[in-house]
Amino acid sequence: MTAPGAREGRLACALLAALVLVGAAAATPAPSRKKSPGIVVAKVVWGEQPVERSAEGRSSWQRVREGDPMHTGDHLRTSATGVARLDFPWMMVTLGPGSELSVPPDAVLSTVLDRGRAEFSGEGRDIVKIEVGEGEIRGGGRLVLWREGERTAATALSGAFRVSARGRTVEIRAGEGTWLVDGQPPGDATPLPRSPDGLVPGSDPVYVSSGRAAELHWAPGTGASLHHVEVLSMRSDDVLLARNVSAPPARVEIPWLGTFRWRVSARAASGVESAPSSEGYVCVVER
Repeated sequence: MTAPGAREGRLACALLAALVLVGAAAATPAPSRKKSPGIVVAKVVWGEQPVERSAEGRSSWQRVREGDPMHTGDHLRTSATGVARLDFPWMMVTLGPGSELSVPPDAVLSTVLDRGRAEFSGEGRDIVKIEVGEGEIRGGGRLVLWREGERTAATALSGAFRVSARGRTVEIRAGEGTWLVDGQPPGDATPLPRSPDGLVPGSDPVYVSSGRAAELHWAPGTGASLHHVEVLSMRSDDVLLARNVSAPPARVEIPWLGTFRWRVSARAASGVESAPSSEGYVCVVER
């Protein structure tokens, strides 16, 4: 015969044990789920100097290599001397030094220039929606954007683009530019500043030993606040190296053997950039 209170005691012990197990389960952290990548929308086809990507809201950056994909939700950034080229199905984007670009994880695909310089190149009426601060840009052709703080400048090198913000839309065509500041509508279309000239080396190439920097000179022009120097191969218009300098000369070490083209564009105080200059040539030879 069971002693009085024994059954009640056993029930109380069982209940206490169950509570302890429930508490232990609650205290055990759930296994972390790795955030799945978004949709692949582009491929990194060129990267010089450190180029990094973050898929975690800029909290974790990893170096990317040529051929790596870019997903919706990704951010891509270049170093102070880096350059990256992205191949979208509908356009090519060249990201200059000290720049950052992102693709939001939205239903409507767009690209966002967060800071720095980017050149967009694509045929057709609307290559894609490009966002800068509170502004939006659509069009087709070749477009250069500079984003610094709350100010963005747009330069149309070919084609036509519509720059919209605060209820106003300004169209810029080849040879025109405009600018906008967050919270304000875009300015009127304005002619581009004059391209730099007097390049040295010019059509006659200079020979430079491997491992040494080539010294590039040009006439800076009036009112230029910054210059963007690019080095290209002889076979294509893809930018291999890029530098932003305040004034000539620019010293650029080309880490490959062969003959290369170089050119420079000038940026006005408004941020609008000139068309590229004529081209000069540099030949890198073995020591």
